[in-house]
Amino acid sequence: MSWLHPSAWTGAALKYPRATAVGIVLMTVIAAFGAVRVETAVGYRAFLGKAHPVVLEFDDFVDRFDGGLPLLAVWSCDVSAACSSALDESSLRMADAVAGRLVILDAVRRVDSPATTSILARQAIGFPKMRRLVRGGRLDKDVADLRIQALEDPSWLGRIVSADGSTGALVVHLRDSASDTAVEVYAAVREAVADYESLGFEYSFVGGPVEFVVAGADLEQNTRRVIPLMVAVIAVSLVILFGAPAAAGVSLLFVGVSIVWTLGVMGWLGWEQNSLTQILPPLVLVVGVCDAIHLLGRYSAVDGTLAPQTAIRAAALGVGAACAMTSATTIAGFASLATSGLESISRFGVLAAVAVVASLLLTFTALPLLVCRLPRSWFVVHGYGERWRIALAAVGRFATGPARRGIVVASVLAGIVTVAGVAWLRIDARFEDLYGEDSDVVRWVAEASERLRAPETLEIALRPPAGESGLPVAAFGVLDRVQRWAAQREGLGRSLSLVDVMRRLNDLVHGDSLPLGEVEDAKGRPSSIYRLLRNRDPHVTDQLLDSQRSLRVSIEAAKLPQDELREVLTDARTSIAAELPDGWSMTITGPLAVVSRMIDAIRDTQLKSFGMAVVVVFLLVMMFFRSVRLAIMAMVPTLLPVAVTLGMMGWLGIALDIGTAMVASIILGLAVDDAIHFLTQYAIERRQGATAREASRRAVLTTGRAITTTSLALAVGFVTLSLSAWSSIASFGVVAAISVLTALVAVLFVLPALTGVD
Repeated sequence: MSWLHPSAWTGAALKYPRATAVGIVLMTVIAAFGAVRVETAVGYRAFLGKAHPVVLEFDDFVDRFDGGLPLLAVWSCDVSAACSSALDESSLRMADAVAGRLVILDAVRRVDSPATTSILARQAIGFPKMRRLVRGGRLDKDVADLRIQALEDPSWLGRIVSADGSTGALVVHLRDSASDTAVEVYAAVREAVADYESLGFEYSFVGGPVEFVVAGADLEQNTRRVIPLMVAVIAVSLVILFGAPAAAGVSLLFVGVSIVWTLGVMGWLGWEQNSLTQILPPLVLVVGVCDAIHLLGRYSAVDGTLAPQTAIRAAALGVGAACAMTSATTIAGFASLATSGLESISRFGVLAAVAVVASLLLTFTALPLLVCRLPRSWFVVHGYGERWRIALAAVGRFATGPARRGIVVASVLAGIVTVAGVAWLRIDARFEDLYGEDSDVVRWVAEASERLRAPETLEIALRPPAGESGLPVAAFGVLDRVQRWAAQREGLGRSLSLVDVMRRLNDLVHGDSLPLGEVEDAKGRPSSIYRLLRNRDPHVTDQLLDSQRSLRVSIEAAKLPQDELREVLTDARTSIAAELPDGWSMTITGPLAVVSRMIDAIRDTQLKSFGMAVVVVFLLVMMFFRSVRLAIMAMVPTLLPVAVTLGMMGWLGIALDIGTAMVASIILGLAVDDAIHFLTQYAIERRQGATAREASRRAVLTTGRAITTTSLALAVGFVTLSLSAWSSIASFGVVAAISVLTALVAVLFVLPALTGVD
């Protein structure tokens, strides 16, 4: 017998029990040491990969403009008992002390705050100067006047202080988008403000680094709570449906070992845990138990007079080929994700495939070893056996009887209707849906948006033609036109560029408006204003103009749904390009653009991976059965649940998000499993001389209980994910459960209707 057949693994394990046991224990120990090496990563790099072009472009932007990835600690004196204004003495001393503790960190580029950011202030005599409200820990002697001017400064207003002065912000600019940077800075910020929280200050923490760190930690803790519950729910479900507590316990035991092996592979490869791989353990738990249930179900049905080793070998021979094929198709579904351009999804696909291989190997080696050493009676399927037989026999007669045509027609109509719904399906990711309405990060963003500023930024870098020296006069007009576009675009808020600061300086010096034409006016403006500004404080211009003469426009933005965000970015590319003179170039980046490209990459992954998985699964099934006809029939209950689920989501206007976007490829690999077990038994019955109708009915009767048990266990397990704190993970669980149940109905009714034709 070929070593590709799992029954050969069972035979070898029973022949060399000690060597097998030692090998499994050794591998588990090695994996355990690898599992403890797994670290959690957050941020754009964790999702996209540190070498992804979008990440490299964004980090380059942050380097060139000395910031662009902010973490905000926002406080409002409307709700904080410790202050009356964001510019009063208590607020300024707090901001000065906190900023002083943070700015010395290597992970921090700079800290903007009411206490540390300069104001372009008018003077009684002479040109305006850059002044600070706090210097050397002391309030400036002109602090009262500076407070008034601070509320007129465009680089302050709506960024580090609200228009009414009641709300302020510490804006901490991170060194880069690395996971360690986000974790370190967020922890440092929380530690730095802790003493002031005890004095009555209340903070909202806003920004991409906050979202990834806080929500990632919430997800990790929630996953640890969900897994024990999922184990309990699946165990109870298996006991009720399968009627053999020992079978449920043994199955879950070795699924747990396969999870350890998978995490060990992750650890030894140096791959970090992220928001997607967090769901690997519960996913492996619900997927890995299926092969064990099929094997133990067949073991229970084998002649009770046979010795345990003989019986388990016979069971492995009976279901081994089908289990190997179902594992192969499941692996194909997961492995298709490995082609993603997103590192997190790619690694998720690889690790999930590893987990399936581990589960199959343990099911046909370690499990038989243990089963043979336990009383045979422990694995005899009890509970409603006769009722199962009656129910399944009725299902077989119904599906292959006069109702057969109606079932086929109904399936075709359902497919047509749902496929039409797929055309309306969209991939989106509402901020609130991703983290959940009750999440701290959602609450903080709502508070900061209401009191101070929009939470996101869209960053635009405009570069004049190479070869020229200095900054062309036309640059100021370009900036002005870009900002006018941003002001008129729905979904975007205030913008800041070099022109805003220049207008402020011009107003203080000349008391009139700043001309922004293509040539200088009679007074030599705006170039003279630019030179004066650069002399006053080069640090201000360094944040808005880099060494390569690229000009920055930083635009605040709300948390937009992906459809709206895509429209904004498309409009930005076309509208801004139309405003640029010949030879100019443009880069659009920033947290808002990175998130949009990330979601678009998920959409592309969904389309590419699903198409690839369909082809691979079809070819695998065709080679297994050596029949194009049976392969086509197997694809009907495989694709139908995917189409029904996605189609209904399309008709109901439910968007795919980051979690559910992967469901089609995953369910494809799972849904075909039941079809393979059914068709394997059907082919056996046909070879033994049964008619097509008889073979279909016997296949339902023989495989129906195991198929129903595993499908319901999968559905219950997936539904348990609905308890996740992350709405995207919860949605994935619900959608996957619906797909599995639809696949079960298709296998028990549609497939017999197709095969039961004499």
